[in-house]
Amino acid sequence: MSLSIRALILSSALALSAMAPAYAQSVAEKGTASVTYTGRLSPEERQGAIRKAKVNAIERYIADTNAARSRVFDQQRDRIEARIDDYVLGSTIISDEEDKSTKTYNVVVRADINGTRLMNDLGNGSASAAAVNSAAHQTLTFLFLSRSQASVQSFDAKVYKREDIDASASRKTKEGETVRAHSVETSDNIDEHASVATTAGGSTTRKADKIDWSVAQSSEINTAMTGIFADAGYDVVEADQVEGASNGLLNIEKIRGAYSHGDDLPSQMTRDATQGVQQAGIGLLALGTLDVGMQDVDPVSGNTRVTVTVTGKVYNVSGRFARTLTSVGPVQFAGLGSDASVARTNALKLASQKAAQQMVDELNNKGIH
Repeated sequence: MSLSIRALILSSALALSAMAPAYAQSVAEKGTASVTYTGRLSPEERQGAIRKAKVNAIERYIADTNAARSRVFDQQRDRIEARIDDYVLGSTIISDEEDKSTKTYNVVVRADINGTRLMNDLGNGSASAAAVNSAAHQTLTFLFLSRSQASVQSFDAKVYKREDIDASASRKTKEGETVRAHSVETSDNIDEHASVATTAGGSTTRKADKIDWSVAQSSEINTAMTGIFADAGYDVVEADQVEGASNGLLNIEKIRGAYSHGDDLPSQMTRDATQGVQQAGIGLLALGTLDVGMQDVDPVSGNTRVTVTVTGKVYNVSGRFARTLTSVGPVQFAGLGSDASVARTNALKLASQKAAQQMVDELNNKGIH
């Protein structure tokens, strides 16, 4: 196999890996449990400990997602425990120990978790879902822009130095006269003393760097987020379409320009955007940025690595005033690739999926679907 073909296969594998769903079909996770018993340890008590270890494995798996998903799991814990074998495809005992002196049995298992089924059932079985199923789906539009640093202006530190001087002086004079037989002698003496005390101090003022950003709408962001929102049951409308129906209030070009010079939109622009989305008949607006960092080398794989920082909010624009329902970030995600372009694409996809999923989970917790 030639070197170029191997490189192509490696690049394709990395891309496919990064394009995988946020939650894999099957993932291995370790779980632990400890039970106490009386008399002798029975097979039922042993199996009960193994069952608890499986539940613990799922808890560990959920803990690696996000806070909103953890809250959904807490609401559905009893239901998940009752159907634990629906979510654990198989388990292997790594170690177990029976301490007869304390009547305690400890077990550690490796559980193969059906992540896709678990996540789907958590969404469908959340406390809000029952109320949501009979209601109309929410209409949502989103505008998440990718940003890369175009220029960075640094400022020299301003140094202010201060010196306080405390000076004092004294002068003493003494005159004398001596009369002799044939002469008169006079004398004088001057004693002068001076002291100077100085105190030095000062301060240094530094001004934050001024960063200008290159801002764009990225297809990988739109594709990834649309998929997550649509799979969660939202009726997603592209921002470009909403702009045309907003009576000019939602202006994507102005928003892009504002994000090129700062991290926040002017209050009037935010107000116009939310009102424009409302006039277009949309109930929810998700708005934010994905900042692409500088490339480096992943120390484990040796591949090019790019980090993306995502920040955003979801607004309910159905009322007179827009209300912030949830926010995400700033949180970072890293993408790997054979070169900077592939790594950047993978990082944007991963960050988009994770951010959208967190927003969906938070909205589900609030009964919004």
